[in-house]
Amino acid sequence: MSILQKTTYLTIITLILLTVPDKIKGQDPVFSQYYASPLQINPAFTGLTNGPRFGVNYRNQWPLIDQVFKTYVTYNLFYDQFIPAIKSGFGLELTADDAGAGFLKTYKINGLYGYKIPVNRRGHVIKGGLELGYAQINYAWDKFVFGDQIDPVTGYISGGGTIVSKEKVPLQTSTGYLDAGAGVLYYSPLYYIGASVKHFNAPSVGILAAQADGGSSLPPRFTFHGGFEIHTSGNKYDKSIILSPSFIYIRQSSFSQFNIGAQYLFSSIFGGIHYRHANKNPDAVIFNVGIRKGFWRIGYSFDLTISDLSLAQGGTHELSLIYAMPGNLKKTSVVSDCFEAFR
Repeated sequence: MSILQKTTYLTIITLILLTVPDKIKGQDPVFSQYYASPLQINPAFTGLTNGPRFGVNYRNQWPLIDQVFKTYVTYNLFYDQFIPAIKSGFGLELTADDAGAGFLKTYKINGLYGYKIPVNRRGHVIKGGLELGYAQINYAWDKFVFGDQIDPVTGYISGGGTIVSKEKVPLQTSTGYLDAGAGVLYYSPLYYIGASVKHFNAPSVGILAAQADGGSSLPPRFTFHGGFEIHTSGNKYDKSIILSPSFIYIRQSSFSQFNIGAQYLFSSIFGGIHYRHANKNPDAVIFNVGIRKGFWRIGYSFDLTISDLSLAQGGTHELSLIYAMPGNLKKTSVVSDCFEAFR
């Protein structure tokens, strides 16, 4: 990477981090495999399976950029379980987001609750969900690079190195906040539709801005999503061969994202293709493949960038692993919903 390219990347990263409230607040982590991280989309998904479910998700965005300029690496762990006796689901979610290889780190823990209300005997159900969490944001001031750390002759860059910047170190390099969200989900044996809102308590997330103007509020994130199942075997009770189209729309302040595509499940193998549109521009085509075996499910996806960023940055890679234990319902019970792609 040339000196000019390095300087450009460093400038961009520094500007982003110095304006955390304005730049980061509209870009909550959104996994391409949202069917493998449903609690990130809507708390009403809490307790989707009858037994305990554990999941791990990993996302690496633009890995071919030099290590010090890496944009986003996100980790997500979750657990949820449905308790039939009280028609309720409970969950716990941990998320860690690393921007710029340590420049900005965000950690969050969420507690989730979902309540199930049967509508009729044909399998139509309404679920409501709530989430309450705490997040911590930290940025590494010693990794920032300022103009007085760049040698005007050789172009040497001393990010946190031998040339000490004269910039004043701020008193605060981290902040924490309480966060809340809610969602609703309506589903039948053939289709589902849902909506959720995150950050409806408008928490203050400013770090640098907090010292100057009392903080900056995180705007609410609205999500609308839906999908349906097509039983290609002709038997509506046969869950081994299914085509599952779906969509998701996210809006947060001036940022918007729309995904549409389909999953195809054939016995223990599944795969799919989705298209993502971000703001007003085409963003990526997402390919995924995976295997379901017993209680285990593992998946991989690749975001093929079609925006101006091109594929030179390496696209985006995701891995997901889910372990869903059997529930305690009667053996004669039949799963009457359309969420096989989420299991």
